[in-house]
Amino acid sequence: MKRASDSLIELLYLGAFLASWLGMSALLVLAFRGIEWKLLVDWLYNDSNIWVVVVLDLFAAIFFLVGLYFLAQWIQSRRRWRHIQHESPRGPVEISLFAIRSYIEKLLQQDFGLARFRVTLEKKGGGLDVLIRAELPIGENVLDTAERIQKSIEESVEDRVGVKVQRVQIIAAGIVARPEEKSLFQGELE
Repeated sequence: MKRASDSLIELLYLGAFLASWLGMSALLVLAFRGIEWKLLVDWLYNDSNIWVVVVLDLFAAIFFLVGLYFLAQWIQSRRRWRHIQHESPRGPVEISLFAIRSYIEKLLQQDFGLARFRVTLEKKGGGLDVLIRAELPIGENVLDTAERIQKSIEESVEDRVGVKVQRVQIIAAGIVARPEEKSLFQGELE
C-alpha cells in the first residue's frame, strides 16, 4: 500500500521538475528579452552581450538536465507502485511489481550466484513478462544457464507469488568469472 510519505516524495519530484523547467524557461526569455529579430545579429556580436547570453544559456542547459533527472525520478517512483490485483473470496489482493522484482532479484543472487543484473517487469493482460539483463558465469554453457534461470523464475513466481509468468527473456550482457574463481587467478599472479 502506498504511504503518505511516498506520495509526498512523488509530489516533490514533480515540483522539482516543474521548478527546474520554469527556471530554464525564465533564463532563456531573459537571455533573449526584448530583442527584435532584426537586431539580434548586431546585439549578439556586441562583445559585452554575447557572454551574458552564453552564461544564461549554460545555466538554462543545467536547469534542463536537472529537470530531466527529477522527471526520471518521478517516473521511477510512479512505476514502483504499479501492481497486479487478484480477487479472493475475502477481498482483493494487490501485489506490487516492485515486490515481485525484488523476489526475482533474490532468486538470481541466491540460486544462481549472479552479482550484476537488471530485472524489468511488464504487466500483460493475463500475467507478467520478465526481462533479465545479466552477466552470466564463465565455465557454464550460457544457453543452459539461461534456460535454467527461465524455468526457475517461471516456476518460483507462479508457485510462491501466484502470478502467471507468460515470458522470461534473458539477455547475456556479459560473461564473468565467479568471485571464488577470481581469487584463484589473483593468487597465481603473486
